[in-house]
Amino acid sequence: MAFFLVITVFSSLLIDCEAKPIYQKVAWVYDGDTLRLKDGRKIRLIGMNAPEVAHHKKKGQPYGREATEKLRQLLKSVNYKVRLETDLQKRDRYKRYLVHVFLADGTDLSQWMLQNGWASLMIFPPNTRYIGMYRKAEQSAQKMKRHIWLQSNYQIHKASQLKKGYRGYVRLKSNIKSIKITKKTIFLELDKKIFIKLSKHFIHYFTHYDPKNLLHDEVIIRGFLYKSRGKRIITLRHPAQLELKGQH
Repeated sequence: MAFFLVITVFSSLLIDCEAKPIYQKVAWVYDGDTLRLKDGRKIRLIGMNAPEVAHHKKKGQPYGREATEKLRQLLKSVNYKVRLETDLQKRDRYKRYLVHVFLADGTDLSQWMLQNGWASLMIFPPNTRYIGMYRKAEQSAQKMKRHIWLQSNYQIHKASQLKKGYRGYVRLKSNIKSIKITKKTIFLELDKKIFIKLSKHFIHYFTHYDPKNLLHDEVIIRGFLYKSRGKRIITLRHPAQLELKGQH
């Protein structure tokens, strides 16, 4: 009888703990995807990227200020109280804590920002837990042309038509012109000598097709276009960034 009582009390304690999630207070909203908690931790929301606000003498991006204010208003409405959920990778190279952030009613902040057109999907494996949900949220905003999706650089363009000096977020359509495979990396060449760079470290995420077999196929790649060693490159980390012809 005593043993049964102990087990019952222990079970009740477990249930009580599960019923009372731990909440944190947000002290500051840096921008649409980065927060500081009251305990001093700087956190980066997983799964999305909001436009930059002006900082360190750099100009802000379109909708950066608006996205930040919308997130701040949402947090203010719940007295800045949030619940954090970590994924596989806990911190980034800037030492920020990588987390999924939820409100008491279950609202996922990344999903909310994506669905309302204040951010675009950004995938950094291995933190891919809610990628399916985030993709659907973004697709809804794209379909409705909400906010950032009204901008030209968020539309699909042919790689051949992209201005030579452009850097930043792109959605490019092109056929794969050539494929180069090195010891650690796969390079898929698009029109205008733009390269998709896929580290073999991420190849195991590509379960439905093999990127090495895409020669001459038409694809739509999304990501950030940058220049490295004289080449214009888009880094590919996850198949959600790459649409094959017929998928779009």
